[in-house]
Amino acid sequence: MVVVGGGPAGSATALHLRRKGHDVVLVDEARFPRDKVCGEAVSPGAWPLLEELGTGSLVRALRPRPIAGMVLTSPGGTSFRGCYRDGQAGFSVRRDVLDLALLGAAREAGVEVREGVRAARLLEDGGRVCGVVIENGRGPEPLRARLVVGADGRRSMVARRLGLLREHRSLARFAVRGHWDGMQGLSGFGEMHVGAGGYCGVAPLPAGIGNVAFVLDRRDMGRAAGDLEGFYRRSLRRWPAVAERLEAARLVAAPRAIGPLALVARRVSAPGALLVGDSAGFYDPFTGEGVTLALRSAGLAAFVADRALRSGRPADLTEYDRLRHAATRDKFRLNRLFQRIVAWPALSDAVARRLARRPDLADRLVGIAGDFVPARSAFALGFLYDLVTG
Repeated sequence: MVVVGGGPAGSATALHLRRKGHDVVLVDEARFPRDKVCGEAVSPGAWPLLEELGTGSLVRALRPRPIAGMVLTSPGGTSFRGCYRDGQAGFSVRRDVLDLALLGAAREAGVEVREGVRAARLLEDGGRVCGVVIENGRGPEPLRARLVVGADGRRSMVARRLGLLREHRSLARFAVRGHWDGMQGLSGFGEMHVGAGGYCGVAPLPAGIGNVAFVLDRRDMGRAAGDLEGFYRRSLRRWPAVAERLEAARLVAAPRAIGPLALVARRVSAPGALLVGDSAGFYDPFTGEGVTLALRSAGLAAFVADRALRSGRPADLTEYDRLRHAATRDKFRLNRLFQRIVAWPALSDAVARRLARRPDLADRLVGIAGDFVPARSAFALGFLYDLVTG
């Protein structure tokens, strides 16, 4: 089979399937290590998925920085801290380092990894995907496969050729990220600063580097006008509590932008093909579930693919749609709820004041965002009542 894309979703899917005894070819247009625009804080829910994948010790060897919880600041300046409980901890690590390690694990397990190779189009036969055509500088080359996994991110060739992925009709937000050396006030907590028409996140990375990324609407991005770094530096003034901590810091490299962020997939399977990671749709990075969701969808995709291949019915993959929907439905509902709160400053301030008075509720909410407390519990009547009246 062929996996298109070598990020966490693609590498994890390939590794799962290889360990189940399947021959896997993974292709990626990039050459690793390569940078990836990301908040780079990974929720605690990723650890059991990494252990299941057999890469927990590998990631720990990267010496990621532990994340003990989140500090959120409302538009009016009210802050509250939520701690991951019961010994849980997230972590932060540069994506170029993490992705290289996971891809290396797949290669070491026997996955044939081809870097610098672009998947140009799909091969189809009788309405079923049966491979890809790749380009590696020596002309097009057909690569036939019983199954194709699209893990090629937001601009997924696989998803778009199948007509499954589109931009969200109303959410057109972009993210801009920079790495800073010498940022003041970094701690063992991630940060989210809400206001000014968007939000700004801070993740403390290893070696004292701060990942500072903000999310704004498309109309705000028009002010970049060919000067992304100038726009990035100017826009950070929207969050004075962040900007003042960068006055003596150094921007390590030119900032990078990505967007629109919100993508919707009509389905995540087609005859002979599966979508994982951002290729299967993405809502918004506010709760920081990107890498964890990629790993979770990779495990589900590999489970369904293995059963389908062993049964001789690789065209029937619809079970994956059901499993992934069940695994993500409540978390995506929570993310939509957060977006409504963020869009209403008065409500954001009111919720922040309540959570500042109720650390137990703050811890629970952060635990839900951290993927180790079930997201459905956010919609329990008792929790919502406490959140509104606490």
